[in-house]
Parts: sequence; structure tokens; C-alpha cells
Amino acid sequence: MNKSIGSLEFRSIAQGIEVGDKIVKKSPVDLLFFKTICPGKFLVIISGNEDSVKDAIEYGVELGQKSIVDSFVINAVHESIIKALKTKCTVKNKSSIGVMETSNVCTGLKALDKALKGSNVEILKLQLAFGIGGKLLYIISGEVSDVEYGMELSREAIDSKKIISTSIIPSPDELIISSLTK
Repeated sequence: MNKSIGSLEFRSIAQGIEVGDKIVKKSPVDLLFFKTICPGKFLVIISGNEDSVKDAIEYGVELGQKSIVDSFVINAVHESIIKALKTKCTVKNKSSIGVMETSNVCTGLKALDKALKGSNVEILKLQLAFGIGGKLLYIISGEVSDVEYGMELSREAIDSKKIISTSIIPSPDELIISSLTK
């Protein structure tokens, strides 16, 4: 069965903790991310079957109405996103990289899912909000044409106002790859 993920991004840390507790008690979901993020926000990311995630996120939005910055549910999420949220990424093809920086986590994860599902790329790095002002940064790798297409799919999937910046780097130096993956 394909997993779904859902997220609630709060402008209130206290509200995020309280609502997060209530949604995991309401629905049989796994907690992938439950932390304070910059700048003074709180992020909850859950996974599970489609109905459980949908019910939990809808309930969380209802409870946290005024303190929600953004939310989403992605059904049949690309499995490498769940893996990247749990562990460090390792990739085979580093011939080029694409970098996307979004203004918030929810938006960035939606864009990343589109790139992974629609092109032949892998996640090199996924950085969520902490230490980067509440933004999301992801780096994908693969052949140049695949990275270009993946980045195009990402840009088309989200509101352009939420994209801070994107870059495509053909043939990145191994020192750069090594530094990015530390």
C-alpha cells in the first residue's frame, strides 16, 4: 500500500505541540517530524494510509485554524521523501544537481514530490527549516536533462511567489557534493 504524508506548519509553537498531540491520538499515523523550526514556528509531519493522514490533517487544520501557516496531504508520496525525512540521503548519479529553496516547508515538499515522480532524479539533500529561517531546501541529482525537467516540474507545481531561488549545476565539483552531504 502506498503511504501518504501530511504536514501542519504552525506560527505558534505551543499550538503546534497541542494540535500535534491531538492528531496522533485521533488517527493511526506515524510521526516523521515534530519540532520547533525557525523563525519560531512548529512543524508536524505525519505518514500513514491515505484516509488516516487525511483525517488527521483535516482535524489539525480545524483545531489550529488561526495558527496554521500552511498544510498539505500528499497521497502516494514518493518513497524517497519518507526515507529522506528519517535518514541521510545517498545517491548514485551526481553528474548534475538542482537546488530549490522555498519560503516554507509544506510548499517545498509538494514541489519535491512532483520532481521525484515526474523525472529520473534522486534526493541528494533535504533540509527542513531549522537554521535556514523556516525555509525548505532540497537538492536533487541526476543527468542534466533529468534535473532540468525535475526542476521545471517543481516550479510548475507550486506558487512562484513561494520559490526563493533555484539553481541547476552541471558537473558539480566533488568537494561541493562532499560538503553538501555532510
